[in-house]
Amino acid sequence: MNLTIDIGNTSVKTALFKRNTISKASIHSSFTLSTLKEIVSENNGIENVILCTVRDYPDEWRSYLNTKFRLIELTEKTPLPIKNAYLTPATLGKDRLAAAIGANAIYQGKNVLSVTAGTCIIYDLVTKGVYKGGAISPGLYMRFHALHTFTDKLPLVEADTNYRNLVGRNTEESIRSGVQQGMIQEIEGTIKAYKAKYPDLQIIMSGGSLSWLRKSIKEKINPQPFLALKGLNVILTASLEKKKA
Repeated sequence: MNLTIDIGNTSVKTALFKRNTISKASIHSSFTLSTLKEIVSENNGIENVILCTVRDYPDEWRSYLNTKFRLIELTEKTPLPIKNAYLTPATLGKDRLAAAIGANAIYQGKNVLSVTAGTCIIYDLVTKGVYKGGAISPGLYMRFHALHTFTDKLPLVEADTNYRNLVGRNTEESIRSGVQQGMIQEIEGTIKAYKAKYPDLQIIMSGGSLSWLRKSIKEKINPQPFLALKGLNVILTASLEKKKA
């Protein structure tokens, strides 16, 4: 059994895989060494672990995993099942790379765009097994906080994913319309721009805003809530098979 761990900016996602199938996946708003030990104790049969992160994490996590399992930490030096054509691989977010590899595994040999709507909105393009790069823009909550932080009088407004009005009738509604409708228009416009260049492009979406956006985006998308974790399992499996060869 494989354990995949994705340490993001606002949460930690974990999944257990039996071969290529997720048997259990979780999102942790708080994650400690005790959380990690609890996952291990509740799931006998874990043999291999892969971890990727966009931030620092305690050395005790690494020490614990190294003493119990075969551990891979995804870095720019990790062998990959696709070609990475990014100009600065050392600066590429490992969660982006994992999501791209997960997308490629679902649409092997095709052109695919991964859209991750989380703390940031991240676009990652894979064309026929080659990772090309993409784009990064602020996510939903970052947009609300930016309007409040960088102005004197605009309030901090909470997201309301049921709000659909284009025309805000007061300041709070105007902010919701600007942020939420703006985000929808951005994603749809970006997808259309990519499709203009790659007409056969497949779209996969993941991230914390997925449940809201999948109801709002008019473009056809394949929702994959744990795409990066699936990509991590692909990397881990390929690495293990390479070692056996």
